[in-house]
Amino acid sequence: MLTKLLLICKLFGPIFSQIFANLREAVATRLHRLTYRAVEHPRNVVVVGASFAGYHAAKCLASSLPTGYRVVVIEKNTHFQFTWVLPRFSVVNGHEHKAFIPYGPYLGCVPEGSYQWICDSVERIVPGENGHTGKVELASGEYMEFDYLVLATGASGTLPSRVPAGTKQKGIEQLLAGQENLRAATNVVIVGGGAAGIELVADAKSLYPEKNVTLVHSRKELLGRFGPRLGEKALQALEELGVRTIMGERVLSDNAEDGFVKLSSGEALACDYLVKCVGQRPNSKLIQALSLESISETGHVKVRPTLQLADTSLNHIYAAGDVVDMDNIKNGRAAVQQAQSVAQNIVRSIKSQNQLEYRPQWWEGMTKLHVGLGKAVVWMGDGTAEIIMSVKCRAEDLDSAKVWKFFGVKPYVDVGYELKRD
Repeated sequence: MLTKLLLICKLFGPIFSQIFANLREAVATRLHRLTYRAVEHPRNVVVVGASFAGYHAAKCLASSLPTGYRVVVIEKNTHFQFTWVLPRFSVVNGHEHKAFIPYGPYLGCVPEGSYQWICDSVERIVPGENGHTGKVELASGEYMEFDYLVLATGASGTLPSRVPAGTKQKGIEQLLAGQENLRAATNVVIVGGGAAGIELVADAKSLYPEKNVTLVHSRKELLGRFGPRLGEKALQALEELGVRTIMGERVLSDNAEDGFVKLSSGEALACDYLVKCVGQRPNSKLIQALSLESISETGHVKVRPTLQLADTSLNHIYAAGDVVDMDNIKNGRAAVQQAQSVAQNIVRSIKSQNQLEYRPQWWEGMTKLHVGLGKAVVWMGDGTAEIIMSVKCRAEDLDSAKVWKFFGVKPYVDVGYELKRD
């Protein structure tokens, strides 16, 4: 009990620190708007990717880069993908559009001319001859020179973890297709006991209690990265819903075309809808082609504590977010903290100041896990103690409106977009 009380007390430190940091940022941004001047030929800080890490890094940089520099954001998707809601929206109908937030308003407070937005993808990074500059080649064939580069390309995967679609329309279509497949199925098998898999299987059984829903997980425990108690709580919630959980097994089948999937134990499991919530891969191919010594065995990008690449010949290239090789719980909160550190260090480098080190903090890993419609579990732990609380979550769309507002967008207004239906 005492350790839990101390953990709660420790949480007040980060809360107040973040409040003061937000106030300082607001004041600094206003002052920056008064002093920054756009120039005809600015030096570029290129940010590749605009999810939680890249989008926030772009905002921090555009709010602090000195005159003569600008941010160039290169993002292949037309909308910000709100990944937290994807498991829910893969099950429940009517909220799909809320997972795709228009880009732009989050940068509404930065000085005019401090950033450029390019909807494209980067094919390769071309290092400069002096080792301090370079350029990126875009899929369109154009090149963009940079003095600094931030890699925030995240990880790739499929629903319910990621939407492998470049547009809002295609993303909505994929969510609707998944909902229909689930609705038509009798025997549902979900592979992977991570957060996305657990939330998907819990929502599916909550909405369709008459269906046979099975979760297959290759390990002996769920959510081992968080410690034992969260996994135990999740397993209990699934069992109360009536979900069958199979631990320590693998699904050997790629599909369920014959009405069954085969497990590593030899069991044939009845299945007419198979969803694999495994296999997220870091999007690190740009660095693989540039610096193999900066790639870990898992394919993540190796960085120094300053979030610069491990390759010391590429001091002007940084990385943040899910693509980074780091011993932490990967989520939006951690990505935002890394983005702030990257932006701060780039500005310090421009001013010839020493680089600051980023260290993962325990509170970045706080997690809210949804275990069925209307139910959730909140977890936090610092390595010595952990707290788990069961909470109600009445909002079917998981309070998506709050996130739209956070990014400066009126819920759920998307000017110029209209859903096309057959």
